[in-house]
Amino acid sequence: MRAVHNISKECREKIVALLLEKRSKSELARDLGVSPASIVKFYKGRTHASDLTILRALSIADEEEKKYIARLIMDDLAESLLDLLSENQDLQSEKLDILKKVLDERDKRKILTSLGLV
Repeated sequence: MRAVHNISKECREKIVALLLEKRSKSELARDLGVSPASIVKFYKGRTHASDLTILRALSIADEEEKKYIARLIMDDLAESLLDLLSENQDLQSEKLDILKKVLDERDKRKILTSLGLV
């Protein structure tokens, strides 16, 4: 998953913290193929989990955790894009236009769903 490479250190910490809610440090370390000391360092923000470790985290996560991790990743990437756009408001891109349309459509669906129309 290419998106994993672009997530922030904070997002990586949140993913590790999420997985620790249902597992001990030693269990998570074993499942991710890292040392328990690495889990502590990830959790405390001293170092961050590698792309490979995050991909392994996705592979061991249960369905509920996978959905939550996907939301964390999407929110993190969206924040990065918003920061970039706010600093470069004159950027034009065909893919950016497509992304804006997708987000607009998503927002319309949220409104319709909240009104009970969908």
